[in-house]
Amino acid sequence: MQDAVVIRSGIAQAVINRKGAELIGWQVGANDLLWPRGGTGWNQTCPLMFPSCGWSESSLVEIKGRVYPMPVHGFISMQEFEVISNSGSEVILETSDDEFTRTMFPFYFHFKIAYKIVNNRLHIDASVKNRSGSAILPYSIGMHPGFNWPLLSPRKDRWRLLFDKKESALVPSISSQGLIQVHQRKLTFDGRCLHLNEGLFQNEALCFLNANSKGLSLVGEKVTIKIEAPDARHWIVWSLPQQDFLALEPCTGHGDIEGSRIPFEERKYNINLAPGEEQQFRVRFEFLQLED
Repeated sequence: MQDAVVIRSGIAQAVINRKGAELIGWQVGANDLLWPRGGTGWNQTCPLMFPSCGWSESSLVEIKGRVYPMPVHGFISMQEFEVISNSGSEVILETSDDEFTRTMFPFYFHFKIAYKIVNNRLHIDASVKNRSGSAILPYSIGMHPGFNWPLLSPRKDRWRLLFDKKESALVPSISSQGLIQVHQRKLTFDGRCLHLNEGLFQNEALCFLNANSKGLSLVGEKVTIKIEAPDARHWIVWSLPQQDFLALEPCTGHGDIEGSRIPFEERKYNINLAPGEEQQFRVRFEFLQLED
């Protein structure tokens, strides 16, 4: 795996691809926790999202009066990253705008991400810097990890999501184009707990917008995967029918609202970096296994 970097700590290891700086493996002992790259249905594992999260209407955005193509979740997953540091348990990668990115996003940025593994914990620290000397840099950022679901048990309906804080049971419906609709659907919560089954995702993702929680846990009969994302504003939960993964996506932005495209710079949820400014986006994974 020439284009990937492996970091290790104790019985754990993580594998990071230089293409997109994507986490493509996380193992703790004998447990493979992430959906395998190249799996059927969804051919990614844990892509980064930048400078857009979710679908833009018709895969286009208007910036400064001009229309540009914008892939789902942006283009950062297409970028080649350079490894600038590798200590064995921590790797730091970086990339910047180039001629290719400016065909979609006419801004100057520097994107850096560090992965650090500490036993059963994985620390992920991304940062975006505005390289412009005069222009504001508008963007959203997120992470799209797909976890093996179920894990160490055959039944998906024995799993649940436990949010740090109570969340609204109303989530927006999602159009067939991946856009957020005004119409809402109602989920059934048990306190802070959402019991999982495949039927939840028959009509696309669950989007917890402006969420109260900065963390959640995927809880099974024998294992728990905890995610903390102190800089996230939203949580997207997604799967595909008859596919054994669950994506738990902390992010600062979301897809376009159906029928109301606005210029990219006017998205209310944007992070707007002043010239020379830098801002972090932090995510923490932790794997816990019950003793037999």
